[in-house]
This record gives sequence, structure tokens and C-alpha cells, in this order.
Amino acid sequence: MEQSGTNLLVSLIPLLLLSVIFAVVAHFLAKDKGRNVGLWTVLGAIPIVNWLCIWYFIGASNLRMEKKVDDLIQILRKQ
Repeated sequence: MEQSGTNLLVSLIPLLLLSVIFAVVAHFLAKDKGRNVGLWTVLGAIPIVNWLCIWYFIGASNLRMEKKVDDLIQILRKQ
């Protein structure tokens, strides 16, 4: 019985490690793109959900850049 508990723990280690890696990647992507860092980090840490969300995280627009472009457009319109 003790051996099966150990096997379960050993089989979960790769899943936990991947979840931590995805959470870190999601954290940095959120910080870089001006998004909600806490939400993206939590979604990146949830197994299976993180595989789906990471593609969205990578393709999501950069809100900081959009704000800068909008500001430039406003300045150009005033001239």
C-alpha cells in the first residue's frame, strides 16, 4: 500500500513542475503585456487549463503598446 502512494506522488511531480513553469511564463507574459498578473498566473498554474490558456496568453494583444499608439494618434489628431 505504501508503494502505491509513493508511485502516485512520483507521477504527479512532472505535472506539478509543468504547472509551475506555465505559471511563471504566464506571470511574465501578463507583466509584459499590461494584463492582470494575478489572474494570468493562477490560470497558468491550473493543470490542463494552462495548456489551453498559454496559447491565448501568447497571442493576446499588448495593452501597453495599444495605449501608447492611442496616445500618439491623439497627439497627431490635435496637430
